[in-house]
Amino acid sequence: MKKKDVPVEQYASMTDNLEGASEAFLDESAPLIGYIVHSFNDLEELLNSAVCQIINERTDVPGLVVIQKLSYSAKVDLFKRFYLMEASYLENKRPDVDKLIERFVESGRLRNQVVHANWEGAHDDGYTRCKLKINSHGVQHEYIQYTSESLIIIKEYIDDTYSMLDELWFE
Repeated sequence: MKKKDVPVEQYASMTDNLEGASEAFLDESAPLIGYIVHSFNDLEELLNSAVCQIINERTDVPGLVVIQKLSYSAKVDLFKRFYLMEASYLENKRPDVDKLIERFVESGRLRNQVVHANWEGAHDDGYTRCKLKINSHGVQHEYIQYTSESLIIIKEYIDDTYSMLDELWFE
């Protein structure tokens, strides 16, 4: 996915496609965005199950009480801390778990990037405003060029993360 930064002018929306995204682009991208959301929700549910199993193997209830109001990133952090604690007792740290944690973080970042993008203001070439950046270059919008192929790659990345957790934790 290509990225570009565009300085924010007087009004933030001035960098968007003020005509709105083309219907063809929205019709093509909307189902793929939905599939990304479905895949991510499945991943988060499997993460919930893993955390619940770590807390109590006989019942999910104590784990559900713990994670009830946690954000996804807090659940990832909790999973990581429980894993590190367990690994220190057993002196059995699996390197795959470090990679899995990285994939959790990246899956969350990609999901947020897609879900919070300004799709209605997308340009005809697929560039969509995703993030506001304030740095030494001033105030800028970050645009990412999405295509059907890039959205499918994001979905597959999240699906692969799900498979990795399923194989590693529930083997």
